[in-house]
Amino acid sequence: MKLARVTGTVVSTIKYDKYQGIKLLKVRHLDLALQETGEEMVALDAAQAGIGDIVLVNNDGGAAQMILEDKALVAGLTVCGVVDSFTCQGKTTHCHG
Repeated sequence: MKLARVTGTVVSTIKYDKYQGIKLLKVRHLDLALQETGEEMVALDAAQAGIGDIVLVNNDGGAAQMILEDKALVAGLTVCGVVDSFTCQGKTTHCHG
């Protein structure tokens, strides 16, 4: 799992049948200082996240299958949770407010 920031949403009138009813989000990975790294990517949203939220993303397709309870689902990136705070090397970082 990695930290990421939700940077936008993706609207698609036609999409893979298994994605019907699942929100698609644009996300960008973050370092531990919450600075954006890399390119924007599209992730399935299993955490009801919103634009600007700091989230945990998983790049294991099995995570989407487990969280969304669909063993046939194919996914490269899944938002698994919204992060309120985290502690690394004794320093706590609050992600909201």
